[in-house]
Amino acid sequence: MSSRTLARILVLFALPALALAAEKASVGGLLKDGKKFDQKEVAVTGFVKDFQQKTSKIGNKYFNFKLKEGKDADEFVSVYSRGTLEKGLKDDAKVEVTGFFRLETKVGSYTYKNEIDCSPKEGKKFGVKELK
Repeated sequence: MSSRTLARILVLFALPALALAAEKASVGGLLKDGKKFDQKEVAVTGFVKDFQQKTSKIGNKYFNFKLKEGKDADEFVSVYSRGTLEKGLKDDAKVEVTGFFRLETKVGSYTYKNEIDCSPKEGKKFGVKELK
């Protein structure tokens, strides 16, 4: 097999893997160009503000927080996930969030804008990873 043929085979297998990877984005990029990222997998690094773990009225556990680009930034996207984080997160913790970005989500009579849903999904590496 020639090296050219081998290279073509490698590219054919690599392209689908790249297409499945979450797109790197910034908080500012999501807010500025949200239509580009709407309904897509994203990986965003930022700082935590107002972390809360809760249980819904029907007993489902979830958490949410604001993700800011910098510790002193005013702009943010919301982060939501079903389940719990064992250790929770403190304000100004640096994290990487991987999940689906949505410009708008409607749940019952509520509307949420600019939200990353990092709820666990089969075959996806969604979630929140605290960075040092």
